[in-house]
Amino acid sequence: MIYDLLPEVEEFCTRRGGAISKIVANVMRFDGARVVVCSAANDSWGFEKDRMIVLPELSTYDKIRGTRFLPAWVKGSFYRRAYRPFLSRLKEGDVVWCHNQPYIAAALEPSIDAAGAKLVYHSHDRHIPNTAVGAFQSLTPEAWVFVSEALRQRYLTRFPHFTNTRVIHNGADETLFFPEANDSRGNEVPVILYVGRLNVEKGPHVLVEALRRLQERKVKAFCKLIGSAFSAGSKPTSYVKALYKASPPNVEYLGYRAPAEAALEFRAADIVCVPSICEEGFGSVNIEAMACGVPVVAARIGGIPEIATEGGILLVEPDSAEQLADALQRLIEDANLRATTGAQGLASFQRRFTWAAIAKQHRELVASL
Repeated sequence: MIYDLLPEVEEFCTRRGGAISKIVANVMRFDGARVVVCSAANDSWGFEKDRMIVLPELSTYDKIRGTRFLPAWVKGSFYRRAYRPFLSRLKEGDVVWCHNQPYIAAALEPSIDAAGAKLVYHSHDRHIPNTAVGAFQSLTPEAWVFVSEALRQRYLTRFPHFTNTRVIHNGADETLFFPEANDSRGNEVPVILYVGRLNVEKGPHVLVEALRRLQERKVKAFCKLIGSAFSAGSKPTSYVKALYKASPPNVEYLGYRAPAEAALEFRAADIVCVPSICEEGFGSVNIEAMACGVPVVAARIGGIPEIATEGGILLVEPDSAEQLADALQRLIEDANLRATTGAQGLASFQRRFTWAAIAKQHRELVASL
């Protein structure tokens, strides 16, 4: 059995869950030997109860922590107690696939080893908190998995002792993200779509400034932004309010959208823009757009260039509204370039980024352990 451990307070839910919940759910679709372990779950992903292990004590973590910093030994003690019902069922040959939580992995590793099970650590995030360095240094999993080569290199620079490292990219759900059978978008005013959190790292302010420049150049375009400061329609932060205030008339904010609703907006858009200014671990919005056959303009940062190796994306320097406006204008004014770029992206997605292809890589890694 393969057990996927979500972060301690992440729910296994289509609406309240985060990115890791989505990744785990999609891999589970192609591997009946996988079970998710989490603080809370429901049937929104379509799995039976026997595919989900709920540990209610995990949900108290935020209450215990509050705004305090908890030392590693306190966290370790909490995790060992909270995961006790799960650890008691481990058998020799089982695989515990820990996602993005070094403290959990470090706390549970002795019990996993004692049961004859194997630990895999899967990193999705570029952030390496100084407080977690000790946990990373103590871990000795059977394999380290990273969502991009850029992320792998970032970790190896900090932790050169890591062995058996693998890169497994993320995928997109082709049952949600797919092109229109007959592409009839042809919006009179080209629609640019942004999908993601509204925070500084994701760079929506760069896109807003690029839209302002397009307006000054008298280039017709309309931009829709989907998302909120956090997940599931959180309240506007001061950054989001400033973004609203700074936006020109050709920008509209649609708020949070569930994946199925967002997919409709992808198919209706002429261009998708990913203006991140942080080193994205991967950048799933890019492949969701590619799966819909929509051309992408994205920042050349983090794992995004790896997605673009076979086309589908025009890359620009991060935090450059001028370059972003230039690339958007090229696609707006050249319908053939839009069609060609979108077709290249779709072909790349179908070859490299379906969840069937990603789940196959997961199985190959498990078989190699």
